[in-house]
Parts: sequence; structure tokens; C-alpha cells
Amino acid sequence: MGNAEGNGLNFMAAQARENGGAGDAVGVDKIRDLLFGNQMQDYDRRFSKLEERVLQRFKDVESEAKRNLEMYESNAKKQVDSLAAQLRSEKDSRADADKEIDRNLREQNQALEKQVRALSDQLSALERDVSDRINRNDHLLREEIKQKNEGVQMLIEKMFADLSNVKTDRNLLAGLFVEVAKCLNQDPVGSKSNSERSWKVS
Repeated sequence: MGNAEGNGLNFMAAQARENGGAGDAVGVDKIRDLLFGNQMQDYDRRFSKLEERVLQRFKDVESEAKRNLEMYESNAKKQVDSLAAQLRSEKDSRADADKEIDRNLREQNQALEKQVRALSDQLSALERDVSDRINRNDHLLREEIKQKNEGVQMLIEKMFADLSNVKTDRNLLAGLFVEVAKCLNQDPVGSKSNSERSWKVS
């Protein structure tokens, strides 16, 4: 501190003592203003600038945070919309796939029903055919048996008629019975021809 300032302080201190206790506070303030006034003003300016910079920085941070939050919300909304669109698309795809599966199942069921009906018709036709064949064969067998019986009966009657007109011995009678037995086991037509030949031979 210079001599001038020291002298000024001494002078002001002397005046403060002369003025008494009432002016002590004012004198001290004046002394403080003289000693630290410029520094305090400089400090005030610095604090004001610092406060302004802090406030500005706070505003910048707040603005940046707001922008980041808006950007995050926008990205989150886009992602949610994208996921929702994917879910809707997947749901639609599954619905279409389910419809296609249902359609294929219906077509397969219809095809199986047609095949079952066709097989049922074939079985019915086969049963009718088999039944008709059995009936025809039964009728033919009955007719054949009837014809054979008639032929055998006619042969026997003829043989008895011949026996009534001809005297026979035991050997001829045995031969006749053998011929009758053969006729019972053979075709009546063939038996008839054989018996006629045997009669002619005998």
C-alpha cells in the first residue's frame, strides 16, 4: 500500500475518532470502500459474469437434455410403432396361414369323403356282383343237379324196362348195378351212351 493511501487512511481514521462513536460505522464503510471498493466491484462483475455463464450453461444443459429427451421419445415412439407394425403384420400373416391351413384341411376332408364314398360304392357294387354270381351259380348248380337226377332216373327206368323184357343172369345183373353206380358218379349223357354201348355189347 502506498504512502498516499496510508496518509489518507490515517486522516480518515483521525476524522472518525473526532466524529465519535456515531460515525464509526460510516467511517469503516468508507475505509472499506476506499481499500477494497475496486476489488469488490471487480469481484461483483466476475460473480455476475460467472452467474450469467452458469445460468447460460444451465439453460444449454436444460435445452440439450430436452432435445435428447425429445429425441429419445421420438426414437422410442418409432420403435414402438415399428414393433406394433411387425406384430400386426405377423398377426395378419398367421391369420392368413390359419385360413390356408383351414382351407387345405377342408379340401383334404372333402377329398377323403369323396374317396370313402367311391370305395363304399365300389364295395356295394362288388357285393351286388358277388351276390349275383352266387345266385347264378346256385341256380346253375341246382339246374345241373336236377338234370343229373332226371338223367339218372331216366337211365334207371330204362334199365328196369330192359330188365323186364330180357332174362338176365347174375353176371348181367351185377354189370347193370356197376353201370348204375358209374352213372351216379358221372355225367348222365356220358353214362347214357356208355350204358347203351354196354347193352349192345351184352
